Amino acid sequence: MAREESARLHHEYVGTEHILLGLIRDGGGVALAVLTNLGADPGLLRRRIEETVERGRAEPQAGAELPYTSRAKLVLELAMSEARELNHPFVGTEHLLLGLLREEKGAARVLVAAGVTLEQARAETLRLLGEGEGEPPTTPFLVRIDDASDRSIYEQIVAQVQEAVATGTLRPGERLPPVRQLADQLDIAPGTVARAYGALERLGVVVTDGARGTRVADRSGSRSRQKARPESLVGLLRPVAVAAYHLGATAEELRGALEEAMRDIFGGGDTTPMSAA
Repeated sequence: MAREESARLHHEYVGTEHILLGLIRDGGGVALAVLTNLGADPGLLRRRIEETVERGRAEPQAGAELPYTSRAKLVLELAMSEARELNHPFVGTEHLLLGLLREEKGAARVLVAAGVTLEQARAETLRLLGEGEGEPPTTPFLVRIDDASDRSIYEQIVAQVQEAVATGTLRPGERLPPVRQLADQLDIAPGTVARAYGALERLGVVVTDGARGTRVADRSGSRSRQKARPESLVGLLRPVAVAAYHLGATAEELRGALEEAMRDIFGGGDTTPMSAA
C-alpha cells in the first residue's frame, strides 16, 4: 500500500510519508485503531501529509519495485526493534506506527502535530492488545463468525458480546480475549477486533483496564439508570412491534413470539406472562 501511495503521488521512492499513508489506508490494522483512539483523524492526517509533500512528475508504473528512502528503511528496522522489545513474534501495523514515531524526522512530525506521541502510541497499543503481567485468565466465551451473514465481522463481534452479557454467559469482571489473540483465532485483522472492542466500550458493555485488557463492565448502574430502564426497553422494542404490525402479526402473536424468545435467551426459566397491552 505504501508503494501504491507513492505511485499515486507520482513519486519514484517509498518514504516515511508513504508508509503512514499505507497504515491509514489499511483500515483494519491495530495502528489505525491506535490513532483513532488517541484522537487523530485519519482523513486529516492524510490531508496534512499530502500538503507537506509535493506531487511528483514520475509516471506511475504498475508493480514497480520502488526503492525505500534511508529514513523509510530506518522505520522498518525500528519497527522490528519495537516488536522484539514487546516480545511479539511478528511485525504488525502497530510496530510500523511506533517505528515512524521513533524515527522522529519524517512522517512522525505530522503525527506529533496531531497530538500523537511515541509513549501514548505504545501504551495504547498494549492496551488494545490486552497485554500485561499477572493478568487474570480470559473467559472461555467464544466468538463465532458466520461468513454467510449479512452483518460485517465487526458487527457480529459486537452483537455476540452484547448477547453474551445480556444472557449472563459473560459476567461482570470477566475478561475478553486480547485483540491479537481473538484476531488470530478468527483469522481476521486485529484492527477489526480493536474496533469492535472500542464500540463495546463506548456502549458501556466492556471496560479496558490499561495493559490488563478488556473486561465486562459492571452494569448494575445507579438508581436513576435503573428507573430509566423500562423507558429504554420500550424504545428498543417499539421498532420490533411496528415491523411485526406491518407483517400482519396480531398483538397476541407478537406477545407469544417475545415470550418464546425470552425462554430461548434466559434458559427456559420462569417468565412472568406479559400483561395485555
